[in-house]
Amino acid sequence: MPLAATDAAFEGFRLVRRAPKVLVAWTLVYLLITVAQMVAMVMNRAEIAEGLRTIEAFGNRGPQSVQDFQLVLEANAQMTRYSFWVMPLSIVVSSVLSAGVARGVLFPEQSRFGFLRLGMDEVRVFLVTLGIGLLTAIALGVAAIIVSIFITLSMAVTPLMWLGVLLSVLASVALFVWLMVKWSLAVPITVSEKKVDIFASFRATKGHFWPLLGMAIIAFAMAMVIWFLSSVLVAPLSLMSGLSPMGLGGTSSAVIEQMSLANPGLLLLALSQAIVYALFVGVMYAPFAAAWRDIKRG
Repeated sequence: MPLAATDAAFEGFRLVRRAPKVLVAWTLVYLLITVAQMVAMVMNRAEIAEGLRTIEAFGNRGPQSVQDFQLVLEANAQMTRYSFWVMPLSIVVSSVLSAGVARGVLFPEQSRFGFLRLGMDEVRVFLVTLGIGLLTAIALGVAAIIVSIFITLSMAVTPLMWLGVLLSVLASVALFVWLMVKWSLAVPITVSEKKVDIFASFRATKGHFWPLLGMAIIAFAMAMVIWFLSSVLVAPLSLMSGLSPMGLGGTSSAVIEQMSLANPGLLLLALSQAIVYALFVGVMYAPFAAAWRDIKRG
């Protein structure tokens, strides 16, 4: 069966329609992360408030010197440092969810617990994802070094070197897009074939690059529409919790200092964000599992 990229782009909606309970299961799993983030934020509210006060001190004028920019960067790090300990949990949950979505498309008969498991499939998905992340970071790191070299040359040699900067930036973006498409089938292949093979997706996508890219664009556009509409619906819950709809950056330090886990708005906000992310994951991940299913059958 040839790859029907446009049809595969809507697989996430079909999966949720076939088994609506999966959205409940995915939401409950992702709720672990959102609640953990809320708890961490409340427990570290004094540190976050201190970072916000540093930024608030600049007012509307913003940073004016290198020292000011350094202060802003340190303040932003202080405001986000609280969430670092949630990262291991996020990686585990991401592996479980991505494997579950792929399982829902490739093995629809395994519908128990919303297609979610905690076994060797998830371990293999974690290892493959980690390997891809490291290799991508290395490739983009080399690209960043090349861009930095062109920037340095443009300042020291001739203004015409800015053309080299532009071309190197565009090449870096193209490299990132190419890598994402070439590795886009890694998770469904891992779940389907039951083995760790980081470069299996490279082989499977041969001859299918442009259809996969088009499919990814369609799926991403639909996911962004969902994200935008949900943001409008979630905004009142953010206000109920005391947070700004724009996140920490739009919330005053005084409000952060007064935050409490007893605030029902925070729990409602965590639940709503979990629902949105669960649907987002289905819409974004399922198309690639459907694409692998079609390619394998062909």
